[in-house]
Amino acid sequence: AAAREPRATALFCDIDGTVSPIVSDPYAAVVPQAFRAILAALAPRLGLLAFVTGRDVRQAAAMVGVGDALYVGLHGFDVLAPDGAVSRDPAAEPYVDRVQAMARRVSTLDAEGLGLVVENKGPMLDLHYRRAPDPAATLAVLEREILQPARELGLAIATGHFLVELRPPVPVSKGTAVRRLLGTAGRDGTALRTALFLGDDLTDRTGFAAVHAWSDEAGGATGGRLALAVAVLTDETPPEVRDEADVVVAATPGVFEVLAGLLEALSV
Repeated sequence: AAAREPRATALFCDIDGTVSPIVSDPYAAVVPQAFRAILAALAPRLGLLAFVTGRDVRQAAAMVGVGDALYVGLHGFDVLAPDGAVSRDPAAEPYVDRVQAMARRVSTLDAEGLGLVVENKGPMLDLHYRRAPDPAATLAVLEREILQPARELGLAIATGHFLVELRPPVPVSKGTAVRRLLGTAGRDGTALRTALFLGDDLTDRTGFAAVHAWSDEAGGATGGRLALAVAVLTDETPPEVRDEADVVVAATPGVFEVLAGLLEALSV
């Protein structure tokens, strides 16, 4: 379908664990040059290329380095357009002060001893504990000192690979961002009819659901819309991610095979 109508095809990619191998320090993560090159080659051929991530949106754009693409950051709250403009969902703003209050509370903990890496994203606060000598013990401290007080402030808690995230309790997700983008025209004004979503973690399930719902509401393939959810599997991938995908691949090398196959199809 993508080869038949490249300009009617949308490709949505998560970044960490998908086009960037998972590392213990999120600030040290990189998108390998081979991925950057193949994504840059795909971008002008597709109707839409979008990177959908929990990272700060400008940081995401710097990691990937593909200019001819859209970037969705903070799990759907921020969108960076190709012209460099960032738009933020206004629903996040009332909760920024509460998140920052929790960031100050986190700063009183022994981050080194707990094995914590902290990412303060403004309306979100990510606490990575992959480096913890005892992950269960660190999580217990976080539950007592941070997560329960955060819930009392009305914040939502999301989880990922050795990660807990404090965020606004509003229905914004990777999936809502994907649905919004699928409602727009692709390159040259072509209506989108094929959508792929590649991801590896629990939050990517909302992207899977979004492309599936978009296809189903038009009658699926019989209605002219196709969707493909690709789960990127590592030893840490939750079973729900595998269960809700159409195709599974082995970690970032498997993603590269998908991208290479897509580029080959679009180059014929």
